Amino acid sequence: MYRLVLSDLDGTLLNHEKQLSERTIQTVDKLIKKGIRFVPATGRLDVMAKPYLKAMKGTDIVIGCDGALVRNRKTGETLYENTLPADVCRRVFEICRTYGLSYYIFTKDCLVGDDRKNDRLRIHQKFNQTVEKDEMIPILFTDQLETFVEDHPVCKIVASHEKTKYLDLTAEIIKREIAVDATRSGRHVLGIKAEGVSKEAAMEKLADSLRIRLDEIVAFGDEVNDIGMLRKAGLGIAMENADDIVKQSADDTTSSNDDDGVARKLEQIFDL
Repeated sequence: MYRLVLSDLDGTLLNHEKQLSERTIQTVDKLIKKGIRFVPATGRLDVMAKPYLKAMKGTDIVIGCDGALVRNRKTGETLYENTLPADVCRRVFEICRTYGLSYYIFTKDCLVGDDRKNDRLRIHQKFNQTVEKDEMIPILFTDQLETFVEDHPVCKIVASHEKTKYLDLTAEIIKREIAVDATRSGRHVLGIKAEGVSKEAAMEKLADSLRIRLDEIVAFGDEVNDIGMLRKAGLGIAMENADDIVKQSADDTTSSNDDDGVARKLEQIFDL
């Protein structure tokens, strides 16, 4: 019997408009009422998921930053974290600048950048204009990002470029020079985390703390950074909109994120 469901957000639980459908909200609510835990596992910082947690009222724990931070958003308790040292951050910044990648960081509580023209941060700023004040993503700008990281633990560095090949090249260079994980989480975004950080590693930590076996977990995903989680879960399910390599790593597939794929499969598995 499955006792825990993990789901990626973007491209999986959320539709292309970054919204939760009413069907998804109702299905997650039914799932939780049956005593099954539901945990978002996302590349986002958990504070970026506040509107979705508000809609899914019974959801409390979030695996954020691709697994660098596992936190109970209702109690504030940090269940697990693995952050990047300051010297590693500065070297990654240097490599990104060399290859023309824009970048910013996720601390435990906010997004921080030194370039107000960063396209990714602008997306988040626009998002803040569409939500209530308590749902806004905390964003901070500083002219001294390399100094800032000395006193603020960094969960993740987000680098971006319009050409995927530059992201893949930079990822290989970073991994060759520094003991970190660098994984693409979309065609234009590269996530750099501390060595050993992954959604599957965080899933194992969370399962252990909840006394749940890996074979009692269902996981949903659509991107390369979801593959390990799909492989290690008792049942790994890829979205129809996922890349072929992701589908090949899963036990099963479901319909796309725009067709309530997660909700449809949960209804089937748990007879909701």
